[in-house]
Amino acid sequence: MNKTIIININGIVFHIEEDAYEILRSYMTEVKRHFAYSTDNEEIVQDIENRLAEMFTERLTEQSKQVIVQQDVVDITARMGNVNDFDVEFDDQPFNEMRTAHRSLFRDPEDRMIGGVCSGLGHYFDIEAKWVRLIAVLATILWGTGLIVYLILWMVTPRAKTRADRMAMKGEPINLQNFKRNLDEEIDALQQNLNQAGTQLRPGLNATEDFLREAGDRTGTFLTKVLGIIFKIVGAFVIFVCCSLLFSSLLGLLFIMGFFDGHELDTFPFNVINPDYQSPIYFSAAILIVIPLIALILFALRVLFNRKITGKTTSFALLIIWITGLGIAVFYGAKVGSEFKSEARYEQQSLMKAYPVYHIKLNKQRFFSKNDSLNYNVTFNGRNGKVKMASDIGEIKLYVERSDDSTAFIVRDFSARGRDFESALRNAQKSGYEFVQADSILTLDKYLHFPPQQAYRDQEVKVTLKVPLNTRLIFDGEINSIIRDINLRDCLPEDSEWETPSEWIMTTTGLKCVNDSSNEGIR
Repeated sequence: MNKTIIININGIVFHIEEDAYEILRSYMTEVKRHFAYSTDNEEIVQDIENRLAEMFTERLTEQSKQVIVQQDVVDITARMGNVNDFDVEFDDQPFNEMRTAHRSLFRDPEDRMIGGVCSGLGHYFDIEAKWVRLIAVLATILWGTGLIVYLILWMVTPRAKTRADRMAMKGEPINLQNFKRNLDEEIDALQQNLNQAGTQLRPGLNATEDFLREAGDRTGTFLTKVLGIIFKIVGAFVIFVCCSLLFSSLLGLLFIMGFFDGHELDTFPFNVINPDYQSPIYFSAAILIVIPLIALILFALRVLFNRKITGKTTSFALLIIWITGLGIAVFYGAKVGSEFKSEARYEQQSLMKAYPVYHIKLNKQRFFSKNDSLNYNVTFNGRNGKVKMASDIGEIKLYVERSDDSTAFIVRDFSARGRDFESALRNAQKSGYEFVQADSILTLDKYLHFPPQQAYRDQEVKVTLKVPLNTRLIFDGEINSIIRDINLRDCLPEDSEWETPSEWIMTTTGLKCVNDSSNEGIR
């Protein structure tokens, strides 16, 4: 008893004996190897598989059996032919010998005027398609039936989709030799059509090539002119912008170096620079800005007028000047950076008069009068008796804590940076922060203040207000900008104004809002 396996050919399932399957598999392997280098080898192999499936189905139906045996495979592959048969020359055989198979009716999609019905009938009856078309036209004109018959045949006649269909339509035996011959004929026809198309299209292609070349030349000329105009407009705009920036830079340099001797520019980043370093740093900054602007202007002029404006000597000199300015900026920048190397701090403690309630306000004045300077024992020489306060630098941090006894006092912890500890300590000691107590009203400064020529060195003050237990404090809303650890607005309604005061009380765990229900009973 032979072993039976199941195979699938063209979507049709067959039961085949194992020895028969081996013969079929070897046969298909040879076929695939032979057609492997053909342009449409996949289509050819699929057509062959389709034909094999049809022949196996016919054999099983004729013999009323379910399994393909070895003899079936041998007979069918013999009818299909072997690839070794291609060594035989078929060109010398009579044409009629190649068309001994039964013809099938298909619509020919390769030779059609409308649907390929007439050409299919021509192949079926072995006459030229033009005579069939003539008969159809006469039948339509004389009897009116030609069009109806044509439409009916168009609907019921299948189209020759595969190569096997086309071979059956022409009455050619569906075997490997005819598959090969059909493929070679298609390739020859395609090559011939391409050659004819090339010959017919060559004059038109030459004319098109000339037209495109001329159009390209004209388009290139037009684009060149347009781009030239655009470059000139852009160049003129660049020159205008660079000249404006150059003028502004020079004017800014003169302003910085000459306005109030440079002492009024106490805002960041100007206040970081030591007074002794201001002139070389400003000068180097001007060089770093001006030289690139001059180079950009010269380049724009060269593009605008299409000629060289400066020589190599001028360009080299500008480069040397710019590198020199860069070196100066790096040198003095490093010296300024070294002023932030070390940190130092010192502390001042001042007693206050004790009151059960304090009203904390914020002093937003930016200048001290001469009398204020005398009262606060400020002895450095401010211009016109005024000492300027920093606005955007010098951070102030206010903390409120409980004192250990019944006394109230303020601790001011100043810190700053310098090249070494001594210079950092001097910078911290030059910082000033004052407060004024008038009865129960305590007014705190909003800003640190420095001598007129004091450079910024990360000055900071931590102000700690220590009050006894159960002391009430009413903070103005502006105090929220310097106070830490609490948010005064947490003690206010959501729609209240920014300046609205809030009342707090010192408890054993710190400040609590008086309006907080959890603080009831604490006095």
